[in-house]
Amino acid sequence: MSGHPSALKVMAARLAANVRPAEPMALSRWLSENLVLVDGPVAGNLWSVAGAPYLVEIADCLSDDHPCNFVTVRKSQQSGASILALGWCLYVAAVEPANMLYAVPGIEALRDLNSGKLQPLIDAWHKKTKRQVILPQTARSGAGSTTFEKVFAGGRLYLGNANAVMDLSSKTIKKGVRDEYSKWTDIPGYGDPGNLFFGRFTAFRRFKTFKILDISTPEIDTGDESGETEGHCRIDRRFKASDRRFWHCLCPECGQLFVHQADNLVIDAEHPHRSAYRCDCGHHISEAERIVAIDNGAWIATREDGDHPGFHIDAFISKMMSYEAIAEDTIAAKTETAKKDLWNLVYGLPRKPSGDAPDHEKLMLRREEWLKCGHVPPRGLILTAAADVQMRGIWLEIIAHGVNRETWVVDARYLDGDTDNHRNPVFDELRRRTIDATFPDAFGGKRKLDALAVDSGYRSNQVYAWVRENQRQHPDTGQDLILAIKGTPGWGKPAVGTPTLVDIDLGGRKVKQGCKVWGVGTWPLKSDFYSFLRQEGVKSGAARDPDGYCHFGMWVDEVYFKQLTGDRLEQVKVQGRVAGQKWVQIKNNHFHDCRIYNLAMAEYLGISTITPEQWRALALRRGLPADATEITLFARPSVAAGSESANSAVASADDPPAAEPSSPPANASDDAPPAATAPVNDGWIGRNTGGWLNR
Repeated sequence: MSGHPSALKVMAARLAANVRPAEPMALSRWLSENLVLVDGPVAGNLWSVAGAPYLVEIADCLSDDHPCNFVTVRKSQQSGASILALGWCLYVAAVEPANMLYAVPGIEALRDLNSGKLQPLIDAWHKKTKRQVILPQTARSGAGSTTFEKVFAGGRLYLGNANAVMDLSSKTIKKGVRDEYSKWTDIPGYGDPGNLFFGRFTAFRRFKTFKILDISTPEIDTGDESGETEGHCRIDRRFKASDRRFWHCLCPECGQLFVHQADNLVIDAEHPHRSAYRCDCGHHISEAERIVAIDNGAWIATREDGDHPGFHIDAFISKMMSYEAIAEDTIAAKTETAKKDLWNLVYGLPRKPSGDAPDHEKLMLRREEWLKCGHVPPRGLILTAAADVQMRGIWLEIIAHGVNRETWVVDARYLDGDTDNHRNPVFDELRRRTIDATFPDAFGGKRKLDALAVDSGYRSNQVYAWVRENQRQHPDTGQDLILAIKGTPGWGKPAVGTPTLVDIDLGGRKVKQGCKVWGVGTWPLKSDFYSFLRQEGVKSGAARDPDGYCHFGMWVDEVYFKQLTGDRLEQVKVQGRVAGQKWVQIKNNHFHDCRIYNLAMAEYLGISTITPEQWRALALRRGLPADATEITLFARPSVAAGSESANSAVASADDPPAAEPSSPPANASDDAPPAATAPVNDGWIGRNTGGWLNR
């Protein structure tokens, strides 16, 4: 049968149009038409390129029509990149169906991801499009989705715990996300979870049809410069293996492209909203100019490796941040831990810890004559103590902490005596000098300890028993006054962890769960402490004492300073290559340990979270004059200049001067105890059942 030639052409054209493959829809376009944001200031609106123009190129690298297998995003917080990763999951279900694995470290993080982000995004997407692409969760049917497995035509989305080997096993996967990749840690007995994750993609490796997105804020970095060793930050290592793309902006003055550098932010400490960015041409770019520059920016690769696109996102190019906000975060970063957070969460960069031991002889030259042993200085608002229990004695340090993390040594001594029984005289002496003691301050008041840490690492059961028998609650906070602690090595550990209940075993007599033991993350605190020790203050010719400055009295001797600097940060080498860094003891370090535990006690009491109003209330409650309180808290006190006379007046009016402790022995087992100090009067400045820290 033959037809009219014109009709045949029309039919052929229509048939070809119907069978021709549809143009693939780029992920960025699909998101702008389908992804409904579920939180933040624009919740309920569709995802928009205008909110984060730097995400477009990243998104389009994730589509099947892009030839890459790996995409890496090294990012700051609040960058929008995490929502992009979740949006990709929905896109895969709708446009490019395949099995997909989305892994994060920790089961709780996984539950939060599903309930707080992924499932709300799925529900909002279905509601908007009036389509059900991903099957709903069903209680009794195996055909539907579950919390950790989303089912759709042509594939499944698995949610996996990167800490659990079974979540990374027995699946054939084509696409995947390694989220918060810097926080992934080796699984005991199974090795690197990143390698286990990658093993799921073996079926697609020959033809290179798989796709993996690595995304994370960086963490602490302890590797070598190559970026290839185990100690290196995971996401930074992946970024360095990529083509390293940075978002380039155009200076409105000189017309040259630039990449934001933290050192070029000109911060106005008094008026952070006036902070600006200095271009190399000298022009100060305003916040309004920053937004325009971001909108007109572009990704430029800095390394020739087009097979692996890698993107760096920081707060400077995020529209959720501003120069003012970055300036405020920079000003607030006083400690080494805070600086790490600034680098990781704001700059989107890893940070190397610094830990060369300061010169103890130089530290001795900084001693101040006006500080008296046993007395609390004018700006010391929190009082903590730490005890390092050894075989033949106890090392004790008492520290006063100021609102700006300045510290003053109030007492430091060695208590001699056998510690094999928690009721031995040396433990009685510890109690007398700590929880039973009062300490005169510079304004005529009497102060008590706010927290005492006792190291349980050596005489564990004796310490547990002593803490149990002597425990009491702080009259203001209601928290435990005495903490049995145990140092925990490693990076990324909290200053004070969650306590665990332990049994007490005294010669066969057991007390089940008789004591709480608190883990102390020592390594980050050591970095903080050494950064404080290196700072120059008034004693060294500076205009003022900086935040975190460490003060010492003339009564503190060389043995103390040698021990205070008894640890050092050293490289860890594996097969001749640097694989990380760790803290090691280089000499007797009992007072060093005491100081780390004192810093932990300050964190336990909330020094990082106390508001100015709470500081002010605490200062007034502890007897500081109203005018001194305001000056002390907010303007570098003039009263500090008169600290020597203030302390002298208190000492002469109320108490005989405390005897200076004799030199702590270099080897405790071979030396006699130091001379005792004069006992101080009992007393307490008052109670406040409402609490001053509100933890």
